[in-house]
Amino acid sequence: MSGMDLVRQALDPRQSVVVEACAGSGKTWLLVSRILRLLLDGAAPGEILAITYTRKAAREIEERLSDWLRLLAVGSDAEVCDFLLQRAVPAEEVGAAMVRARSLCERVLSAQPPLTVSTFHGWFARLVQGAPLSSDLAGFALHESGTRLKDEVWLLFAAACARRGDAAASSLLWLLQRVGLETTRQLLFSLSDRRAEWHAYAGEDGTAAVRALDGLREFLGVGEAPAAVDGLLADELFMRKLHEYAGILRRSDVDRDLQAAATLESAFAATEGETRFDLIARALLTKEGTLRKREASKKAERRFGADTAARLVELHARLGERVLGTLGVRREEQAYELNTHVFVAGAAWMEALEQYKRERRLMDFADLEWHVSRMLADESRAAFLQARLDARYRHILLDEFQDTNPLQWRILLAWLAAYGAPDAARPRVFVVGDPKQSIYRFRRAEPRVFDCAAEFLQAEHGARMLANDTTRRNAPRLIEVVNRVFADEPQFAHFRPHRSLSETLPGRVELLPLCAREAAEALPKRLRDPLASPQPVAEDGRRREEAALLVKRIGDIVGRWAVVDQDSGQARPARYGDIMVLTRRRSILPEFERALRAAGIPYLSTGRGGLLRTLEALDLTALLRCLVATADDLALAHALRSPALGADDEDLLHLAGRGEANWWQRLQASAGDGTASAVLARAARLLAGWRDAAAYLPVHDLLDRIYHEGDLVACYYAAAPAALWPGVAANLEAFMALALRLDAGRYPSLPRFLDELARLGEAGDEEAPDEGTIHAADAGDRVRILTIHGAKGLEAPIVWLIDAHNTYQPPEAWSLLLDWPPESTRPAHLSVLGRKDECGARRAALIEAEAAFAAREELNLLYVAMTRARQCFFASGIASERGSTKTSFWERIEAALASLGSGGGIHGEPPAQAEAPSPSVLAPSVALPPPLAFPPAGRRRDAASPGMTYGTRLHAALDWLSSGGDDGRPPQGIPAADWPVFRTAARAILDAPRLKPFFDPAAYRRALNEVEFALPDGSVGRIDRLVEMPDGFWVLDYKSGRPAAALLEAYRAQMEVYRTAVGALFPGRPVRSWLVFGEGEFMEI
Repeated sequence: MSGMDLVRQALDPRQSVVVEACAGSGKTWLLVSRILRLLLDGAAPGEILAITYTRKAAREIEERLSDWLRLLAVGSDAEVCDFLLQRAVPAEEVGAAMVRARSLCERVLSAQPPLTVSTFHGWFARLVQGAPLSSDLAGFALHESGTRLKDEVWLLFAAACARRGDAAASSLLWLLQRVGLETTRQLLFSLSDRRAEWHAYAGEDGTAAVRALDGLREFLGVGEAPAAVDGLLADELFMRKLHEYAGILRRSDVDRDLQAAATLESAFAATEGETRFDLIARALLTKEGTLRKREASKKAERRFGADTAARLVELHARLGERVLGTLGVRREEQAYELNTHVFVAGAAWMEALEQYKRERRLMDFADLEWHVSRMLADESRAAFLQARLDARYRHILLDEFQDTNPLQWRILLAWLAAYGAPDAARPRVFVVGDPKQSIYRFRRAEPRVFDCAAEFLQAEHGARMLANDTTRRNAPRLIEVVNRVFADEPQFAHFRPHRSLSETLPGRVELLPLCAREAAEALPKRLRDPLASPQPVAEDGRRREEAALLVKRIGDIVGRWAVVDQDSGQARPARYGDIMVLTRRRSILPEFERALRAAGIPYLSTGRGGLLRTLEALDLTALLRCLVATADDLALAHALRSPALGADDEDLLHLAGRGEANWWQRLQASAGDGTASAVLARAARLLAGWRDAAAYLPVHDLLDRIYHEGDLVACYYAAAPAALWPGVAANLEAFMALALRLDAGRYPSLPRFLDELARLGEAGDEEAPDEGTIHAADAGDRVRILTIHGAKGLEAPIVWLIDAHNTYQPPEAWSLLLDWPPESTRPAHLSVLGRKDECGARRAALIEAEAAFAAREELNLLYVAMTRARQCFFASGIASERGSTKTSFWERIEAALASLGSGGGIHGEPPAQAEAPSPSVLAPSVALPPPLAFPPAGRRRDAASPGMTYGTRLHAALDWLSSGGDDGRPPQGIPAADWPVFRTAARAILDAPRLKPFFDPAAYRRALNEVEFALPDGSVGRIDRLVEMPDGFWVLDYKSGRPAAALLEAYRAQMEVYRTAVGALFPGRPVRSWLVFGEGEFMEI
């Protein structure tokens, strides 16, 4: 099928369609084009429902639709005609379609109800808001049940169990004693996270646990109480044979036989059944749980006689078989016992959680799904909800459908299956997705739902099935490797070879050598003092070597390799922003980030839950703590040393040398007696004002004041390299947003906010706030570092997959085992997995199936990673030191390159490119326009002469010393070497007998330095010192030279202006003025 044929069939507005489309094929383009074709066909905007997986994807659909509607409204006829032809509008209908297309923008913008583009949960929230009053769902607020809410409910739940002493309390106590507190919480929290599936499986009433256990008991083939061991020990025939077996072993002269006989004697003497059975099993089985090897031999015949030796072998086999069978049943009984206590305690825990949220009218995403599903399954309410849906929507578009979970499909199925066939009122459905890109199983996504939905829509709605394996994104060379990696992979079933439309796009796949550990030198074997000498440890530099390899190759690529610009289609030198680094694990990123920083390579890294660990957040937290607790010297020192306040080591040493009780008092006293530096004086003033404001301002408003008055962004920019500015600004913005987001900004006090920060600092990455997001406009030319999950939907000319040889997966003990066939309306199985040796054999097939699904998702991750690259894909890793039966990403790519005959781990070649300058993160991204010829707005000040510089510095010295500044250190603007000269000159003036009263606080009422005022002509006047004496005001103006007759007229006019200004401010008070010259000379003028 040609590309235009596929577009024509997919966009037919009168036909339901299911499209399975590969990566880079334009799924979003297809979905938005379908919306436009529906609108052109006469569908009302409010009749269209488009659902996608993430809010980000929903916004992308809305933005693209808005851009296209704008083009249709104002574009030229040729542009609109070409646009419509690309979307398979028949040529003979383009003229009429153009007329309708011109008005679509206005139609969509003014539509009531509007076109709906949402996530599943956003749509469910709308349905719940419109639920009938009898459903008791009115007034609920959406709230994610994070760790904090669960912790609060857990304390209430544990206290209630301690008081009640019922079955739930007994089960909780059993769990705490058997598996510990953390594992108990993990099990119950996991069950509550899947409570929608639990309700679908067992129901919602008080007997849900009983029903679940009845089904599990039948599945495991056990009774309500353990009976396997007791049944075996009560079997007289078995015990007689066991005594006979032990008797034969006692006649042996082999140590192993005698040890087994002694173990059996201990078993016969034991009184407790489980202990007896364990001893019997130890005598017959190995540590691995297999039957010990015992065969007929000539030695045994000589030792026991032929008949007895044969009898020993027979007894060993039969007794071992019985023990192994009993051991298997006991494992099933142990699994059932664990599940019994988890289900009983878990049902009570979920009820406590539900009651807590119900009392506070809270609901999370799992609640949304379950309540909507329940309404559609309830005959008394389903008709109401289906009637509302039928009246509203005629067209349903489902994006990224491979990420749908079974409960979401059950909701859609309940709606779509309610239509009779044929029913003209039933909606047209458009589904697009790619099961190869399903990588969210940890979020309950089930890729099998895609095939199930396709079969249903084809059978019941006459849907057309389409497959698109043609990519517009990836270069042909890269697609050759993708096809070779996945085509012959048994776990990647139904893979169809891809084809690239970008036939001339150059491409390359390069596999970097694995970084191996260097041979370590033999560590000296000698006695050491552990208190004085650390234990020598051989350093593992493999990850650092991989990071160095990445940095080196980026240096080789940027400015030297050519990439084809996506917008212009022309080749240009590669930039940092063309490179995307992908990883499966965030934990390895710090080593790579350090290497990039050391090399001066700008990058963006998306950390999860890391905001409170950033320097900006730590600084702000310390600042807020010192406002709450003024005795917290460490917090104050941290805040002073931060860029916000800018103190240096000399400032901190100055405070450390004072004698007040704490540093807050020292800071304020230092500012009060004039011994503080200008930086400390500013800090004292700002901190005192912020502390007063903290008593009555909400935290967000307090931070807003701190940001403004402290000019925080500028302070941090001054302290950080330019490459870090976007990240710094984003983190400052995120901290401010956090204050507003926590409990909707309703924290009544700063201490409570700090307590919440402390709790979030100890929370996991899922709950802790993320670092600030750097917007694309501010990102500049930077390498992007993302997880494979985070890169879903993105692309880049060059993609580098790090840690590609790692196959380690942490064991998943104490987890939930759920089997929900997508064609079923409820789960087929739900149980809890404990330790590996207690899982039993009955669930082995389910466990193996789950492992197969996980292995397939691993392959999906590799597919997603490789298809992010438009031209070049790199993979690197470190050599593994532990044996693994799993095949790594690196090994799969290596095998593919070998089968393609590509030597040296390289397939394809980059186009040659002449040497070009490496881009700089500080380089402007756009050309500046030529300057406009504006007339001058003023006169540029002449460069300062030596005499002017001397006068400026003398003024500064006078201001400094007259304000109580430290005599031993210069003020800002005077070099330390010149300070003695200016200090002596200033002291000559300050200590002059006639001038001394103007600088003695006991002689005047108040005094101000550098008093500025506006003159009638708009200029600014500045009085050096204004002193209020009991008999009036005195204006002092400092002159660094000596009195000169030629300048007296100018001085007189200047002082007249000053006196007039002061007289206007203080009418009725005498105003006198003096000129003060060097060496203490003065003149009233």
